Amino acid sequence: MVLFAIQLAHFIIYIAAMAMLAGMAAYALTGRLERFMPVCLGSLLVILAGYLANSNQCILQTWARSLTGVEEGWARDIVFLPEIVAVNTMRVCIPVFMIAAAGVTARWLVTRRRMIS
Repeated sequence: MVLFAIQLAHFIIYIAAMAMLAGMAAYALTGRLERFMPVCLGSLLVILAGYLANSNQCILQTWARSLTGVEEGWARDIVFLPEIVAVNTMRVCIPVFMIAAAGVTARWLVTRRRMIS
């Protein structure tokens, strides 16, 4: 039951993180959704901090391994996500986050410069 709760929580966090990345990209490209950027950036930075603090491993993956007894490799810690995607998510998402954060920063600076002029 605890493992299922971890899987479900991780699934919800995964979907929310992907939505936040999409929101950041939308803001960087169109300027819309500006009011959500502190939440998007802050939430993704919290996830990144947890990942880095846990020796570049997802905290929920660590819990799933301890619950299932898997010492090496991957333990199913997320519902409805293939292993190949789950294992490579951070490897793909960290560069995407950095690009999106740079785009958000650039959009914010351009918007602020127009307000000052």
